[in-house]
Amino acid sequence: MYNSLNFKPIKLKTMKIELKNIKYSDWGSEETHCFQADLYLNGKKIGYAENDGKGGNTNYYGIEHHWSKDIKLMEEYCKTLPPIVYDSSLTGKGMSIDMNLEHYIDDLISKHLQQKEEKKMEKQMTKSILIGNKSSYQIISFKVPLKDVWEKHPQYFSKTLKESMEKYAKNGYQLLNNNIPQQFLN
Repeated sequence: MYNSLNFKPIKLKTMKIELKNIKYSDWGSEETHCFQADLYLNGKKIGYAENDGKGGNTNYYGIEHHWSKDIKLMEEYCKTLPPIVYDSSLTGKGMSIDMNLEHYIDDLISKHLQQKEEKKMEKQMTKSILIGNKSSYQIISFKVPLKDVWEKHPQYFSKTLKESMEKYAKNGYQLLNNNIPQQFLN
């Protein structure tokens, strides 16, 4: 990389770019994720990031002024990262997009939301059978912990699990629970 002001090479070291204090709006997310967050570089708050959820760009800016030195360094660093590669099962051809700070921030938001959904699913699994895929699933709930159902009423649990699987498997769904004993999975 070259510094555009005096053309001296500058070395970009690994940077830790993070988002904290994320405020996400599911109802405001129409075409893109609607969010606001604090932008951190190597543990130091240096700015903000946001998207209004209407399909436009993710915006980011520094605290002191619009294009701080830290923002410029983060932009240059992100350009050195591998591109984003999308597979297309419809056409059989992939597509790649060069990485930049905006895409990096969008990826951080997506990972944050995925982690939240996974935690939500883990919590639901304590009282429910989940059948589906990562983006859509059916919930078969019980009023007591699932463990109590299979320990106290194993035949009922086994029957309910089997019937639920038969009902939803035709949609290509599968069992998502990772807490059900092997004896009930055969």
